[in-house]
Order: sequence, then C-alpha cells, then structure tokens
Amino acid sequence: ARWGQDRPRSGGVADNMKRKQTATDVAKGAVKMSSDVASLPIDPTAGSLVEKIAAELDRSKLRPVSTVGENMTPTVLVACGSYSPPTVLHTRIFETARDFFVESKDSVKIDIIGGYISPVHAAYGKKGLAPMDDRVEMVRRSLASSDWVSCDEWETKQNEWTRTRLSLDRMHVEVNKGNTSGKDIKVMLLCGADILDSMVTPGVWTESDLHLLLSHGIVCIKRSGSDPEKLINSNDLLYKYRQNIYLIREWVENNVSSTSVRRAVKRGMSIKYFVDDGVIDYINEKKLYLE
Repeated sequence: ARWGQDRPRSGGVADNMKRKQTATDVAKGAVKMSSDVASLPIDPTAGSLVEKIAAELDRSKLRPVSTVGENMTPTVLVACGSYSPPTVLHTRIFETARDFFVESKDSVKIDIIGGYISPVHAAYGKKGLAPMDDRVEMVRRSLASSDWVSCDEWETKQNEWTRTRLSLDRMHVEVNKGNTSGKDIKVMLLCGADILDSMVTPGVWTESDLHLLLSHGIVCIKRSGSDPEKLINSNDLLYKYRQNIYLIREWVENNVSSTSVRRAVKRGMSIKYFVDDGVIDYINEKKLYLE
C-alpha cells in the first residue's frame, strides 16, 4: 500500500499550519479564540481565490507536460511553511520525494514535473519570523542550484494568512494555465509526518479542507520515532484516504531545524552546512536573528 511505504519530515511546518487553520476556525466561531491567535488579523471573508491578490508564478523550472509518459500523471509538489531560515532539510525532502516516485513509477504512475516552496505570510505571527521579503529571498537562494524546485511568493503577497487548501487550489489553477495536453497537472502537498498528527487534532483543520487535501494526495516524509501508519489506521478520515497518502522514509536522518539555526546565529556559532551558503551570506548581510 502507498501509505505503508517509509518516509522524513519538513520541520516546523505543522505549527505553522496549526496556527493558520486554527485562526480560520476562530473566524467561523468553531473554536474558542486562544491567546496565540487572538492578535492575528483574521479575515473570515477571505475564503476563496476570487478575493485573493494575483501573483505571477515562476514557471522557469517546470518540466513540459509533453515529456510525461502516456500513462503517467504530471504532478507538482508544494511545501508550505515559515522558512525562517530555510534549512537543508527543507530542500532535501523534495529530492527524497521525487526519488520515491521515480522508483515507484511502474506502480504509482506519477511523474514529478516541478516543485514549489511557499513561505507563509507574516500574519502567521510565529516567534522568530524574519520579514517576508527576507524569507522569500533566502528560499530563492537555497533553491538556486535546483533545476526543478522554485519559490512561490503568492502567500506573502496577500493581506492576510492563507489557508493551506487555498494555496494548493491556486497552484493547481496556475500550473494548468495554458495546458493543452489533455492531462490535468496534479498538485500535492509535501510535508512532514507531524502534519498528519495535526490533521487528527480537533480545531486545527476544517473538515472540508481535509477532505479536499487528502483527495488530491499528500506526500509525507517520515523519520524514525514517528508512526504515521498507526495514526492512519486509528483515524477514520485518514484511513478513508489512505491510498492517497504517500509515506516516504528519509533514510539519512537530518534533524536540523530553523529554530536551532536561529539560536546558533544569535550565539555567534557557525551554521555552515545547516543552510545554503547563499543563505548564510544573506543572514550576515541583513544581520538577521541576532536578537
């Protein structure tokens, strides 16, 4: 089974999504407003793409659908998070995921034609968030050597945070613009195993969003110590969509986090090999994370 395969995590993303989805539920009156989201700008009307600000999608690294085999599904992976700063773990999970689909192409029939990292809006409100423009630039620098993953700044161009489902909906619209191949380009969320934990936590996600995300497919990278298979078996919603949850193990453990990088910078310690050299240069240039 697809969900029975082994896979890593995209450190720090779960808390990001939890805050965004919780704030959405608060706006709808679904849960009691807690102190960590009470100060966030909540826009209960921002529930559709029509009300969002348009932003150009970087298509420079997207592989043409014409290169995809007849029985294969062209697919784009999207990871959402704070990326303050982006670490080698954030970029490495894309390679791990693509390797899995290359190795499983005869059975899974998915061809990865591109990937995007989408930094979250400042309204996320998490401690340690660098300004949006700085995070976008650091993500771009961390992806400079990639020939298939790009930075998408659409979330940062909005007037408020954006629900993860809307970000993926918008990506689906954008990547399929001008697509005359007859094949719909599939968009799937790339995340860590901790995201599955958040999906079964009351008040974190709306049920309608979960149904849509899971029906489209989720690529979940797991690490040692996590047990997403057990979680899927114990939850009716996840079990219903188990064939759409691709669990992939990262066999080379990498636990570097943005929090540990920020702490090292503040203490004057080296962060080389934790983040891309271009990101190190930018952090030094802008004097980020010193306080």
